[in-house]
Amino acid sequence: MGCGCAKATAVQPEHQAANTRTVHVGSAFKGRPSLAELRKLNEPGPDEQYGAEKKAFGSDQVSGRGLRSGASCLQVLEKRSVLVAVRARPPNEREKAAASAECLSFEAETGIVLHRDEDRDHRFAFDCIMRQTTGQREVYDRTARPLLHKVLEGYNGCLFAYGQTGSGKTFTMQGAAGEEGIIPTLCTELFREIQEAAEQRHITVVCSVLEIYNEKVKDLAADAAGEDLAIREDGSQGGRGIHVEGLKEIQVRSCEEVLDCITKAQLKRSVGKTNMNEHSSRSHSVVTLRIGACDCDDVDAATLTVSKLHLIDLAGSERQKTTGASGDRLKEGAQINLSLSALGNVINALTEKSGGGRHVPYRDSKLTRLLQDSLGGNSYTAIICNISPAKINAEETLSSLRFAERAKKIENKAVVNRDPKGERILELMQENKALRAKVARLEAHVDRSLALTALRSQNWESPHARALGRELESKLNGDLFPSVRFAEVDCARDKVLCNQEHATRSGVNGRRASAYMLPSPSP
Repeated sequence: MGCGCAKATAVQPEHQAANTRTVHVGSAFKGRPSLAELRKLNEPGPDEQYGAEKKAFGSDQVSGRGLRSGASCLQVLEKRSVLVAVRARPPNEREKAAASAECLSFEAETGIVLHRDEDRDHRFAFDCIMRQTTGQREVYDRTARPLLHKVLEGYNGCLFAYGQTGSGKTFTMQGAAGEEGIIPTLCTELFREIQEAAEQRHITVVCSVLEIYNEKVKDLAADAAGEDLAIREDGSQGGRGIHVEGLKEIQVRSCEEVLDCITKAQLKRSVGKTNMNEHSSRSHSVVTLRIGACDCDDVDAATLTVSKLHLIDLAGSERQKTTGASGDRLKEGAQINLSLSALGNVINALTEKSGGGRHVPYRDSKLTRLLQDSLGGNSYTAIICNISPAKINAEETLSSLRFAERAKKIENKAVVNRDPKGERILELMQENKALRAKVARLEAHVDRSLALTALRSQNWESPHARALGRELESKLNGDLFPSVRFAEVDCARDKVLCNQEHATRSGVNGRRASAYMLPSPSP
């Protein structure tokens, strides 16, 4: 499925990078295995050889190793509900200019060693390690692809990139021209799956984009972003859980529509320049896709699910002495650090082995409140910890790795999300189907009874009439009271109309099950 990039004009210089980061994916997935085939790829086989290291994140050619690792990561995700990956970027120009030595080495597929001091190494093991030469496609296959698999089954999902400023989070999530990141690649695959499953499943998607800037939630998809929106919790059965009140949601029918929405939203995102990053994100960016799915049009066998997927590019942790921030940048950095500190506190609370009811400080920041379902709640969650390989950043890298190590201990409780209103609508549809069949039977019965009455009034004037009368008597089995059957027909018809009216009051339009899956998007 091709995607054409919408070019924005009159963009402020500091937003130019943000505009080009969100790019559209070409026909990259043509001929690639479907998500259903992902499990079959977890078989041993020779790794493909990679080319020379590129200046960026390496080759984007389809990798058999990436797909096999993706199958393995899917197994981890299904077992623990939380997947933690680490991605090391290549040295950047600043680190090269400082002639900084590299401080990382790797052990097999899951081990990483930080050489902080000459006489001390720090060893870590994670679900997935992605080295400097790992390409964008393999990153997607090993982290986001297993998550999308679960979301399409009706589970909630969350993927976020964590790390110090300038560590490659935005590149990982959004990418650059020719090196598409997780968000555009996932959107391409999502709509490819929707298209391929069109005959068996009806799927609808709505998209929203927000940022958390200086502890204010701003709707980047709204015409006038700026109002601080409230985060609410709907704890009712089948409710929306944690959500942002008044957030604009846009129904999207293609990859192009999603990425056009994101591209326009990114122009409003708060960015600024620091010593560590020419285009440093000064806010947490959250793209949310809500996906409604109905298995089939056969109302007797249909099931309805409503899931949500958060794709989050966190602002980077900062140290003033390295970023050189001052004024507004310094204030922003302080708020970012407080928010990330609150995130660390939540993870610490979730992983502490304490008896009795434990307090998890979700309400200490807007970020942790929004992530409440994703951390310790009803969600499958993938965390990508982005790190620098340079020794001058070893202290920040160690902090990021320790964060990721703690996050591995989180235990979520993901369940398939059924839509109670949708299930009730299905019940009404099933009842109406049975009632319509009953009406058809009763109408046929009444017609026969009336015909028999007419024949008797003619005193069976011909042999043909007598034969027809005997046939009708046999089918009616002695029931000669059409007025009673008329009453049953009227009753069944009234019930059908009542069910349809109930569905209309519930905000349902149309008869296809796919219309019952999501509330109408915001205007």
